[in-house]
Amino acid sequence: MSLHDAPPADIAVEDHGVPLRPPPRAGVSMKAAMIVPGLGFFILVVFIGASLLTSNPVQPTKTSVRTFSVPGTSLRARPAVDDLKAITVSGQPPGNILNNVSIPEGATLVSHQNNTDSAQGYDAQIGLTDDASQAAVENFYAKDMKKQGWQILNTGPADHNPNAIEVLGKEAGSDGYYWEMGVVVSATTFGPNAPPAGVTHFTLELFQQSDPD
Repeated sequence: MSLHDAPPADIAVEDHGVPLRPPPRAGVSMKAAMIVPGLGFFILVVFIGASLLTSNPVQPTKTSVRTFSVPGTSLRARPAVDDLKAITVSGQPPGNILNNVSIPEGATLVSHQNNTDSAQGYDAQIGLTDDASQAAVENFYAKDMKKQGWQILNTGPADHNPNAIEVLGKEAGSDGYYWEMGVVVSATTFGPNAPPAGVTHFTLELFQQSDPD
């Protein structure tokens, strides 16, 4: 074989005379290059998730039923979580709202009602009685709701309920919506079987605002 017939020096030849494929050139691997955007996406997801948990933390409902004092009122308070179970549906109201609702110690649950319209947000109420005066129950909620973080919007005569007084408050829920709580305290009634201070009926209503905060 002459020099004209010989293969180039940089091409290897198999035993049967077929040239082998040259080795791959050194370069940047695409797998390594994909690590950078993948890592960036992971960091973004973690950041967004942490932000959501920080701004709207989901709180489990309290299980304690221990009573506590409320400055400015002689009535003691107890958590209302157990009483609100009658109107708690599919995680609504959220835990932080349920945890910030109290009822006077000794109050008795007598009724519950779902007012929710299918086209609107949550709206439900419970009815209770207490062996305390109307003024005492109204003052209790004016003080306790403020203590529990509710922004008091109004205190005064209730609409469409003669002689009743309403305390209305607003608070941000962990579900991203504002919630309002209205307590309507009826006039104290007296009767042959009533205690000396009489019996006071009141309703506690929770409703979700239609627009998120």
